[in-house]
Amino acid sequence: MYRYVLWDWNGTLLDDLDLNLEVENCLLARRGLQKMGSKAFYLAHFGFPIIEFYERLGFDFQKEPYEAVADEYIEEYTRRLPQAGLFPDTIRTLETLRENGMRQVIISASQKELLQRQVSQFGIGGFFDAVLGSEDNLGKSKVDAALDWLKKEGISPKEAAFIGDTTHDFETAAALGCDCFFVCRGHNDKDRLLRTGCAVFDDFEALCERLIQT
Repeated sequence: MYRYVLWDWNGTLLDDLDLNLEVENCLLARRGLQKMGSKAFYLAHFGFPIIEFYERLGFDFQKEPYEAVADEYIEEYTRRLPQAGLFPDTIRTLETLRENGMRQVIISASQKELLQRQVSQFGIGGFFDAVLGSEDNLGKSKVDAALDWLKKEGISPKEAAFIGDTTHDFETAAALGCDCFFVCRGHNDKDRLLRTGCAVFDDFEALCERLIQT
Protein backbone atom coordinates (compact mmCIF):
# COMPACT_ATOMS: atom_id res chain seq x y z
CA MET A 1 0.00 0.00 0.00
CA TYR A 2 1.18 3.51 -0.73
CA ARG A 3 2.29 5.53 2.26
CA TYR A 4 2.39 8.93 0.54
CA VAL A 5 0.02 10.69 -1.84
CA LEU A 6 1.47 13.59 -3.82
CA TRP A 7 -1.34 15.81 -5.08
CA ASP A 8 -1.42 18.25 -7.93
CA TRP A 9 -3.61 21.26 -7.08
CA ASN A 10 -5.23 23.05 -10.04
CA GLY A 11 -7.72 20.81 -11.80
CA THR A 12 -7.11 17.95 -9.37
CA LEU A 13 -8.24 19.12 -5.94
CA LEU A 14 -9.32 22.61 -7.05
CA ASP A 15 -12.07 22.82 -9.70
CA ASP A 16 -10.77 25.80 -11.67
CA LEU A 17 -11.00 24.69 -15.31
CA ASP A 18 -13.77 27.12 -16.23
CA LEU A 19 -12.07 29.93 -14.32
CA ASN A 20 -8.77 29.34 -16.10
CA LEU A 21 -10.42 29.24 -19.52
CA GLU A 22 -12.21 32.50 -18.73
CA VAL A 23 -9.00 34.24 -17.62
CA GLU A 24 -7.02 33.02 -20.65
CA ASN A 25 -9.73 34.31 -22.99
CA CYS A 26 -9.72 37.63 -21.16
CA LEU A 27 -5.98 38.02 -21.79
CA LEU A 28 -6.40 37.06 -25.44
CA ALA A 29 -9.22 39.57 -25.93
CA ARG A 30 -7.15 42.39 -24.45
CA ARG A 31 -4.57 41.80 -27.17
CA GLY A 32 -7.04 41.42 -30.02
CA LEU A 33 -6.20 37.73 -30.34
CA GLN A 34 -8.69 35.02 -31.16
CA LYS A 35 -10.30 33.50 -28.08
CA MET A 36 -10.33 29.78 -27.52
CA GLY A 37 -13.65 28.80 -29.02
CA SER A 38 -14.30 25.73 -26.92
CA LYS A 39 -13.31 23.95 -23.77
CA ALA A 40 -12.33 20.97 -25.94
CA PHE A 41 -9.62 23.06 -27.64
CA TYR A 42 -8.15 24.07 -24.29
CA LEU A 43 -8.18 20.50 -22.96
CA ALA A 44 -6.48 19.23 -26.10
CA HIS A 45 -3.70 21.84 -26.08
CA PHE A 46 -2.97 23.07 -22.53
CA GLY A 47 0.43 21.98 -21.25
CA PHE A 48 3.76 22.86 -19.66
CA PRO A 49 5.83 24.88 -19.84
CA ILE A 50 2.95 27.34 -20.06
CA ILE A 51 4.95 29.82 -22.14
CA GLU A 52 4.81 27.36 -25.04
CA PHE A 53 1.04 27.05 -24.67
CA TYR A 54 0.73 30.84 -24.74
CA GLU A 55 2.83 31.00 -27.90
CA ARG A 56 0.49 28.51 -29.58
CA LEU A 57 -2.41 30.81 -28.67
CA GLY A 58 -0.72 33.71 -30.46
CA PHE A 59 1.02 35.67 -27.71
CA ASP A 60 4.08 37.44 -29.11
CA PHE A 61 6.87 37.61 -26.54
CA GLN A 62 8.96 39.71 -28.86
CA LYS A 63 6.45 42.50 -28.22
CA GLU A 64 5.94 41.98 -24.49
CA PRO A 65 7.79 39.92 -21.89
CA TYR A 66 6.27 36.62 -20.83
CA GLU A 67 6.81 37.63 -17.20
CA ALA A 68 4.40 40.54 -17.63
CA VAL A 69 1.73 38.27 -19.12
CA ALA A 70 2.21 35.74 -16.32
CA ASP A 71 1.78 38.48 -13.69
CA GLU A 72 -1.33 39.76 -15.48
CA TYR A 73 -2.76 36.26 -15.50
CA ILE A 74 -2.16 35.82 -11.75
CA GLU A 75 -3.77 39.19 -10.99
CA GLU A 76 -6.87 38.34 -13.02
CA TYR A 77 -7.03 34.76 -11.73
CA THR A 78 -6.76 35.88 -8.11
CA ARG A 79 -9.49 38.48 -8.58
CA ARG A 80 -11.87 35.86 -9.97
CA LEU A 81 -10.85 33.00 -7.65
CA PRO A 82 -14.12 33.12 -5.63
CA GLN A 83 -15.76 31.64 -8.75
CA ALA A 84 -13.81 28.40 -8.20
CA GLY A 85 -14.04 25.82 -5.43
CA LEU A 86 -12.88 22.40 -4.38
CA PHE A 87 -14.34 19.41 -6.17
CA PRO A 88 -17.29 18.11 -4.11
CA ASP A 89 -15.45 14.91 -3.14
CA THR A 90 -12.10 16.55 -2.29
CA ILE A 91 -12.45 16.84 1.47
CA ARG A 92 -14.03 13.39 1.87
CA THR A 93 -11.14 11.90 -0.12
CA LEU A 94 -8.47 13.66 1.92
CA GLU A 95 -10.16 12.41 5.10
CA THR A 96 -10.35 8.83 3.80
CA LEU A 97 -6.70 8.71 2.86
CA ARG A 98 -5.65 10.21 6.19
CA GLU A 99 -7.77 7.66 8.05
CA ASN A 100 -5.90 4.95 6.17
CA GLY A 101 -2.56 6.24 7.39
CA MET A 102 -1.39 8.05 4.27
CA ARG A 103 0.67 11.23 4.41
CA GLN A 104 -0.33 13.80 1.83
CA VAL A 105 1.51 16.62 0.06
CA ILE A 106 0.53 19.18 -2.56
CA ILE A 107 3.11 19.72 -5.32
CA SER A 108 2.13 22.40 -7.81
CA ALA A 109 3.60 24.66 -10.49
CA SER A 110 1.55 27.51 -8.98
CA GLN A 111 3.37 30.34 -7.25
CA LYS A 112 4.08 29.27 -3.67
CA GLU A 113 2.49 32.11 -1.71
CA LEU A 114 -0.65 32.08 -3.88
CA LEU A 115 -0.92 28.30 -3.54
CA GLN A 116 -0.53 28.36 0.23
CA ARG A 117 -3.06 31.17 0.51
CA GLN A 118 -5.60 29.22 -1.55
CA VAL A 119 -5.15 26.06 0.51
CA SER A 120 -5.62 28.11 3.68
CA GLN A 121 -8.73 29.83 2.32
CA PHE A 122 -10.36 26.47 1.68
CA GLY A 123 -9.49 25.29 5.18
CA ILE A 124 -7.68 22.09 4.17
CA GLY A 125 -4.10 22.87 5.16
CA GLY A 126 -4.25 20.43 8.05
CA PHE A 127 -4.40 17.46 5.70
CA PHE A 128 -0.94 18.07 4.25
CA ASP A 129 2.59 17.55 5.47
CA ALA A 130 3.75 20.16 2.95
CA VAL A 131 2.36 22.53 0.32
CA LEU A 132 5.03 23.00 -2.34
CA GLY A 133 4.80 25.62 -5.09
CA SER A 134 7.05 27.56 -7.45
CA GLU A 135 9.15 30.59 -6.57
CA ASP A 136 7.60 32.67 -9.39
CA ASN A 137 4.48 33.03 -11.57
CA LEU A 138 5.98 31.48 -14.70
CA GLY A 139 4.33 28.05 -14.58
CA LYS A 140 7.46 25.99 -15.08
CA SER A 141 8.01 22.38 -14.02
CA LYS A 142 7.34 21.20 -10.48
CA VAL A 143 9.82 18.33 -10.74
CA ASP A 144 12.64 20.02 -8.80
CA ALA A 145 10.43 20.91 -5.84
CA ALA A 146 9.12 17.35 -5.68
CA LEU A 147 12.60 15.80 -5.90
CA ASP A 148 13.92 18.09 -3.20
CA TRP A 149 11.08 17.20 -0.84
CA LEU A 150 11.41 13.44 -1.32
CA LYS A 151 15.15 13.63 -0.75
CA LYS A 152 14.81 15.82 2.34
CA GLU A 153 12.21 13.49 3.86
CA GLY A 154 14.12 10.35 2.92
CA ILE A 155 11.10 8.90 1.10
CA SER A 156 11.33 6.10 -1.44
CA PRO A 157 9.39 7.01 -4.63
CA LYS A 158 8.00 3.48 -4.67
CA GLU A 159 6.00 4.35 -1.56
CA ALA A 160 4.35 7.35 -3.23
CA ALA A 161 1.55 7.88 -5.74
CA PHE A 162 1.27 11.10 -7.74
CA ILE A 163 -2.30 12.23 -8.50
CA GLY A 164 -2.92 14.76 -11.24
CA ASP A 165 -4.94 15.91 -14.22
CA THR A 166 -2.37 16.73 -16.93
CA THR A 167 0.38 14.95 -18.83
CA HIS A 168 2.88 17.09 -16.94
CA ASP A 169 1.86 15.23 -13.79
CA PHE A 170 2.87 12.01 -15.54
CA GLU A 171 6.19 13.61 -16.49
CA THR A 172 6.67 14.69 -12.87
CA ALA A 173 5.85 11.23 -11.52
CA ALA A 174 8.21 9.61 -14.03
CA ALA A 175 11.04 11.97 -13.00
CA LEU A 176 10.41 11.07 -9.36
CA GLY A 177 10.13 7.35 -10.02
CA CYS A 178 6.65 6.98 -8.52
CA ASP A 179 3.33 5.74 -9.89
CA CYS A 180 0.92 8.21 -11.47
CA PHE A 181 -2.88 8.21 -11.46
CA PHE A 182 -5.21 10.65 -13.19
CA VAL A 183 -8.60 12.11 -12.39
CA CYS A 184 -10.11 13.28 -15.66
CA ARG A 185 -12.01 16.48 -14.94
CA GLY A 186 -9.19 19.01 -14.99
CA HIS A 187 -6.99 20.64 -17.64
CA ASN A 188 -6.30 17.82 -20.15
CA ASP A 189 -8.75 15.62 -22.01
CA LYS A 190 -9.10 11.91 -21.40
CA ASP A 191 -7.45 10.82 -24.65
CA ARG A 192 -4.22 12.66 -23.76
CA LEU A 193 -4.19 11.13 -20.29
CA LEU A 194 -4.85 7.60 -21.54
CA ARG A 195 -1.94 7.84 -23.99
CA THR A 196 0.46 7.97 -21.02
CA GLY A 197 -0.55 4.42 -20.09
CA CYS A 198 -1.59 5.45 -16.57
CA ALA A 199 -4.91 4.62 -14.92
CA VAL A 200 -7.53 7.34 -15.45
CA PHE A 201 -10.51 7.82 -13.12
CA ASP A 202 -13.60 10.01 -13.47
CA ASP A 203 -13.75 10.88 -9.76
CA PHE A 204 -12.01 10.17 -6.46
CA GLU A 205 -14.13 7.24 -5.23
CA ALA A 206 -12.63 4.56 -7.46
CA LEU A 207 -9.20 6.17 -7.14
CA CYS A 208 -9.35 5.92 -3.34
CA GLU A 209 -10.22 2.24 -3.56
CA ARG A 210 -7.25 1.67 -5.86
CA LEU A 211 -4.81 3.52 -3.60
CA ILE A 212 -5.97 1.82 -0.44
CA GLN A 213 -6.10 -1.71 -1.87
CA THR A 214 -2.78 -1.55 -3.73
